[in-house]
Amino acid sequence: MKNLKITGITLSIVQLIVSLVLIYFAMSTKFVPFVYGFIGSIVLIALPVGLFMFARSRSKKLRIISIVFSSIFIILFSLASYYLAVANRAIDDVTGNNTEVDEINVYVAKDDEVSSINEAVSNDYTFAVVDTDDSDHIQETVEKIEGDVGKSIQTENFDSIYAAIGAFEEGRVKSIITNEANIYILDNTEAYEDYSKKKLKIIMENDIEEVVELPEEEVDKDIFCIYFSGIDTFGSVTAKSRSDVNIIAVVNNKTKTVLLLSTPRDYYVKLAESNKNLKNSSQENAAKPEKNTKDINGKDDKLTHAGLYGIGCSMGTLEQIYNVDLNYYVRINFSGFQKIIDKLGGVDVYSQYDFTSITEEGTYSFTAGENHLTGEQALGFSRSRNFKDGDRQRGKNQMQVIKATIEKLESSAMLKNYASLMEELGDTFQTNMGKDDVGYLVQSTLEDGNWKVLTYSVSGSDSMKVCYSLGTEAYVMIPNDGDVAYGNEIIGKVLGGADVSQDEIDNYIVNKDQEDIITEEPVEETTEEGNKKEETTEKKTD
Repeated sequence: MKNLKITGITLSIVQLIVSLVLIYFAMSTKFVPFVYGFIGSIVLIALPVGLFMFARSRSKKLRIISIVFSSIFIILFSLASYYLAVANRAIDDVTGNNTEVDEINVYVAKDDEVSSINEAVSNDYTFAVVDTDDSDHIQETVEKIEGDVGKSIQTENFDSIYAAIGAFEEGRVKSIITNEANIYILDNTEAYEDYSKKKLKIIMENDIEEVVELPEEEVDKDIFCIYFSGIDTFGSVTAKSRSDVNIIAVVNNKTKTVLLLSTPRDYYVKLAESNKNLKNSSQENAAKPEKNTKDINGKDDKLTHAGLYGIGCSMGTLEQIYNVDLNYYVRINFSGFQKIIDKLGGVDVYSQYDFTSITEEGTYSFTAGENHLTGEQALGFSRSRNFKDGDRQRGKNQMQVIKATIEKLESSAMLKNYASLMEELGDTFQTNMGKDDVGYLVQSTLEDGNWKVLTYSVSGSDSMKVCYSLGTEAYVMIPNDGDVAYGNEIIGKVLGGADVSQDEIDNYIVNKDQEDIITEEPVEETTEEGNKKEETTEKKTD
């Protein structure tokens, strides 16, 4: 009897400690409303106290009950604490992350005997640099090379990556210093398909990390706008890259309304000078002049290319289009979704049409209605532009994948690979929203989760125009001024608390000119250089 008493008391004390740890981790997420947390804490503390009293009783039966239930609660609460600790770590990795990386590489010919930057400089190589790259970062890379090898290097400027490659193939330059995103653009044009894999190798990498500092302004936690930037690459979510998905989430927490406004990646716009201040994080304590972005300000280019100059340029460009302040940003690496979806055992995604998607990874066919997709198939589903209104439908398909993934994350499938799933989040998402800001939204949702989600996509007309970042003509979409104006109108309504329905938005779309109505018929598409392809299922443009 005495042993039962000691065991019961010991286990109830251990249970109390585990309960306090669980309370700590639960409240640390910032997701638990105060009332829920207060009630939960009372229950978690009351349980071990009650079982402690059972253990001290003279009844053998009550002591055994105390031991059994304390053991069960210790196991359950320990598991819950572990899951919450992993979730907390993932949330910390994702939130408050305001860094981005410019990946500058030095390339030489794949069959070149030179294998290091020292050898290239020793052989008096001339290095091509591209004017549309970030001049500060190119100069910093050049200075790093010169500092490492102890001598000056010869550089030659070119107005585009295509001009630099032309000089490289003619032998006028033996090496190229450029942003990795430029090479990705090159690889995805018909004339230079997979050029880097076939003909280039890297002899030096220089990753320049910057801190995006938002203007110090008071943000209303109930009414604000978030920019969602979708990066369709297999690189780091922090890397400067083309933004293939551009969605503004207009949030009104008072009316529980969210408007998701999608802008096509190929929208032909004037690039904005970044409205965010950038600081080289490797030189935080050094005097560094403000970044010079005057070269890109007002230049005509695709919206997707704004991402090459940083998240601030993308945000500033969209702010100009819609005359709205974007308070936060979320970067999403859609390729990271592939791993998450596979760990979830696939997702069920709704498709409006039957279509086929051809990507570098393979060919995928989808039917109208529900489709169970693996991570690779979901990526193929998200990338296809096999629609007359390609980018608009592509954006809708990507939102369907996001929606299906969220629904699967809410299911029991989440528990099977919980820890590894949480680790993937840090590689897939990045936001400058603080943990408190995200927590406030989650808390308000838990208290009153009846959110109304509205969707709207602007459109335009096909054209060929010179793009600043490319230095040549490319396929673009000329904005439909009426679409943009209507977007401005509903943004104002949602922010102002007016009642807006999806039927109202859908009616506007239906009543537009016939050429703007989505159709499932495939159309001829153009590559980055404007060469027509036969009826295809993937427009491989940059």
